[in-house]
Amino acid sequence: MYEESINIQNISLQQFPKWWIWLYYLTPTSWILNSLLTSQYGNINKEVKVFGETKTVAVFLNDYFGFHQDRLSMVAAVITAFPIVLIILYSLSVEKLNFQKR
Repeated sequence: MYEESINIQNISLQQFPKWWIWLYYLTPTSWILNSLLTSQYGNINKEVKVFGETKTVAVFLNDYFGFHQDRLSMVAAVITAFPIVLIILYSLSVEKLNFQKR
């Protein structure tokens, strides 16, 4: 089951159906994979053979996944915003939703 959840996230944005793109952007895992792959491999200019073509690692990340090195600060901001938004939603729902009627 764990491996299946990892494999779902390896789908690139270009391969997602158009009506599911909103889910790709709302999933924190896709942003974390974006940041990890971009920060670790985004500036490597070593050539690799992928799908029968010779490309650098940075170009492959850009072409296949759509990960750009210059968007790394935006990705960091989104990853930081996820827990903040969840904390705010949790605190508001605990404050407003009172299930103990007395």
